Amino acid sequence: MESRLGIVSSESHLYKDQHAKGLELLSCMECDVLGGMHPKRITTRFGRPSYAESEFDFNISHARNLVICTMAQGKTGCDIEYSSRKVNSAVAEKFFHPQELDCMANANSEEERRKMFLKLWVLKESHLKLLGSSIANIKETPPFLIADNRILCPPETPFYYSLYEGGGYVMAAAFESKKNRDSLILLKYGDVPDFTLTAVN
Repeated sequence: MESRLGIVSSESHLYKDQHAKGLELLSCMECDVLGGMHPKRITTRFGRPSYAESEFDFNISHARNLVICTMAQGKTGCDIEYSSRKVNSAVAEKFFHPQELDCMANANSEEERRKMFLKLWVLKESHLKLLGSSIANIKETPPFLIADNRILCPPETPFYYSLYEGGGYVMAAAFESKKNRDSLILLKYGDVPDFTLTAVN
């Protein structure tokens, strides 16, 4: 099965409404991708929804009025952020690797530094969500660097990542399999922005 990343618009910024929209999106993707099968879902101890017994995995994220969902054979994780979101440099100082801080410091402007923070953040979040881990473990993620159209991470990192930008958002997807990363198809449900693949590892 080729992996999928579904995108849908949410009318509300409220978490409960976005959560409901995420489950609606998941159901649509199950119809499109799994032929209408709806495997039983469970929640991990960190609150991550997952299938109970299935070779497929999914992950949901939302920001502002967009909700995304990845689906693949093998583990997957995803995260999306609004590009104009304010960021706190103290968060980077506390949680980012020295190489990532250098990557941000080398940006040409404060605006570019802020955007680099968000790109690194969605990569870290997608990594943690693939693992089913908590944001409390963000310091344990591998260092990510972004240069041109490449995501650079330690060669022993066993996962594969895609970074996308579009419509005032940045999002990342993580996969257990390179095949899933390379075969990823974006599914747009309704009137949502176009996204461009900007970097892979």
